Formats: sequence, structure tokens, C-alpha cells
Amino acid sequence: MLLGIGWACAASAAVVAPPPGREVVTLEEHVLLVYDPLTASQTIVVQHIFEGTNTPFGLLIPTPSAAKLVTPSERLRRAIQNRLHPRGAVRRTLEVNLVSWAGSCALRTVGDAPAGDDRNKRPPNARSRGTNLGNAPEPIHDWLLQNGFTIAPAQAAWLNDLRAQGWSVVAVVVDPPGRGEAPPARLRGPVLALTHEATEPVYAAGHPPFAIDVTPGAPQPELEVAVLTEWSVDVDAQIAPEPFFADLLTGRDIARMGSEAGGLPWAFRRDGTLTAFRVDRPTGLGVLRFARTEARPPVRPAPTPRVRAHRLEVPVELLLLFVVVGSWLWLRHWKRGPRTRRL
Repeated sequence: MLLGIGWACAASAAVVAPPPGREVVTLEEHVLLVYDPLTASQTIVVQHIFEGTNTPFGLLIPTPSAAKLVTPSERLRRAIQNRLHPRGAVRRTLEVNLVSWAGSCALRTVGDAPAGDDRNKRPPNARSRGTNLGNAPEPIHDWLLQNGFTIAPAQAAWLNDLRAQGWSVVAVVVDPPGRGEAPPARLRGPVLALTHEATEPVYAAGHPPFAIDVTPGAPQPELEVAVLTEWSVDVDAQIAPEPFFADLLTGRDIARMGSEAGGLPWAFRRDGTLTAFRVDRPTGLGVLRFARTEARPPVRPAPTPRVRAHRLEVPVELLLLFVVVGSWLWLRHWKRGPRTRRL
């Protein structure tokens, strides 16, 4: 395995392989597992949110068996988010700001823009190129060498332990937009859909501490895992977390989701149950398994209100002009005398 001085913080289930001397930070990780017991197959839909960077880097994603990789549209991820995190009604606000034409002509803006200008902008999406590397270590080594990426010793050991249990590896080159420009605050990784054979819903969510640049007490990235299958599921652990979403999905609901997403990368179309959890990053191999459980009452999060702010910029010079013209008309009206005012 090719090792080098690479920096990767906030570990996620996908092994982040940056170029030597670079740092790639994972902020969030969103996963949907679609398990079809009739075909004994599972589709993993995953998307990561990274700290902004403009340097290409790699992702190594382990799967229980050889997987077929497709890159669906970002619309798929939004359709899943709309189901798990329903949006509330739109609340509109109006903000009136006084500006000066003369001041804008006399002064030139220097430095960074105000922080609030980009708060409503969606983070840019990165492009990707995927390769199925299989179970052998040599293709992983060659892929890292070919693309100029590195991984830490703890990452290599974790992949070796999974491969020893028959797991396969899919490699993805993430290419951020705007190369050469200043990196954005947040970068949306590509939406990846990996379909493979499986006997149960399963996901490799853990990762060992990095052998390089370990920050004590650093927060782990948010891990949100949802499972869509024929029955209700629970995390197979001694202390299972409570789901934040659990509800029945009919075939019509799934078809509607596919319409919103412009197509679905899985073949599961019949009635099922969608269950979503927020879980802590497991230790060791960190393989999350989901066991069948009894049907639970529906659990739905409260809709998130949407605020749309409208800004109205009023020039001070225009306001003064209205005051002057109004004063002139008022004085002229009163100078005509009482009879004219009555008319």
C-alpha cells in the first residue's frame, strides 16, 4: 500500500486520500441504504460534505462485495433530504437599507465581502471519476500511485482488515470546481450510488484514528444513516439509538421520489419502511448492521421553516429629493391664500 505524508482530519467511512502535504476535512456524511431481500442486493447512496478545497483528492469506499458504481444527479440527494427533513412554510422578511449613490461612486470596496452575502448560496458540487478496484491490494496501490494520492498507515490497516473479510473497494477521484480560485467554505462531494450483493443492510461506518495529525477531542463528522427496506430495522448494537425518522413508504411514494430525482439507481419499487438514525462513529471495523424489528409508530421530524429575506436598498439622495419636492409643493400650495386652498 502506498503511504505518504498526507493530512486528513475528521475520519469518515470513506478513506480520504489527499495529495501529499494537503489536508481534506470531512464535515458531514449522509447515507441511504436500500436493501432488497428478493434480489439479495443493496444500494448505498452516499454523499459527503467537505471543508472547501480546490485540489483533487481521492475516496476509497469499502463494500461487502464487488459493487457497481453510478453517479446520480444531485436531485436524488435533495429528494431524499426532502423526505427525511421536510421543509416548512416560507416566511418572508423585508429589510430596508439606506445607501448612497455618491458614496458608492467615491468609495471602492476593498477586502472580503460581508460574511452574510453567501449564507443562502448552495455549496458547489465536485465532479467525480469512479473505479472498482476489487479485493486485491495491488489495484489500490496502483490507483494511489497513478493519481498521486496518499493514505495514512491506520487507513491502510483498516482497509486490509475489511478486505481480509472479503470486502471490496471502490475508488473515486473527486475534482472540485474552480481550480486555481479561492476554495469555498464548504464543498459538496458527488452523490455516489453503489449496488452490490448483500444478505442484510450493512455499512462500514467506522474508521480508526489517523496515524498522522490526530487532534485530541476533535468532533467527529455528523453521520446520518437511513435504511429503506420491506420492514422496520434497528441498529444491531447493545445500545441502539432511537430513529429520528420512521415511516411507511408506498410504491407511489417511491415513484414520486424517483420523479423528483429524475430516476432512481435502485430496483426497489414496492411498499417499504424508511428508518433513519444519527449514530456515533463506531470503533474497530465499525461495520453497522441493521436487524429486522417490530413495526414502530411513525416518527417524523418537525418541518424546518424556510426564511426568505428580501432586501430593499433606498438611496439617500432619492429620499432627500422627495423631501425637497414635497416641501416645495407644500409651501407653494399654502402661499396661494385661503380661497385657493379651499378650491
